[in-house]
Amino acid sequence: MFKEENKDGEKSAITADSSVNDGYKVKVPTTILVDNGSASASEILAAAARESGDIEIVGTKSFGKGTVQTAKTMEDGSTIKLTVAKWLTPNGTWINKKGITPDKVISMPDYATATIPSDSKKYTINDFGDDVLTIEKLLKALDYNVGDVDGLYTTDTAYAVQRFQRDNNLEETGVMTGKTTDTLVELVQKHLKENDPQLNAAMNMVK
Repeated sequence: MFKEENKDGEKSAITADSSVNDGYKVKVPTTILVDNGSASASEILAAAARESGDIEIVGTKSFGKGTVQTAKTMEDGSTIKLTVAKWLTPNGTWINKKGITPDKVISMPDYATATIPSDSKKYTINDFGDDVLTIEKLLKALDYNVGDVDGLYTTDTAYAVQRFQRDNNLEETGVMTGKTTDTLVELVQKHLKENDPQLNAAMNMVK
């Protein structure tokens, strides 16, 4: 599964128990999904699956945490976390600060990780900033024409919001706020779930 290396450079192999479930052998078509939020234990699983099980990995490069840590409670009740070793992949690779590069690199659309605008705020013509940029990206993901995606709430943005409101039986104000914001986020999440490029690629690989 993986190896541990202590401060003296001594290595020990951590293996699956062959007496349980036929050695934990994977018996169904499988792929592993990773991204930059995959760290430590999930990276151990991904590396073990690829190097020991010949299972392909899909997504984007993982975080890269290759250390083994333990927590120690002090006399005053506080806790200190100590790094006691580093872990290596079955082939002996240390992925710390490097991550694992998938066999098939597929990125999610940038709006998938965007910070969701607050539904308590009102966004209207001449507003500018990251929230407006996100609103434009979300509307564009649903095929609404917002003009330039540049973070400036223009008349094009307002018209796109009005069309979105009309299509979803909302009050047509051209202002992004409240129920309009909530509905936009809900529909984009549904759209992404139905059109997840990483998941679709992984499913095609195991057919």
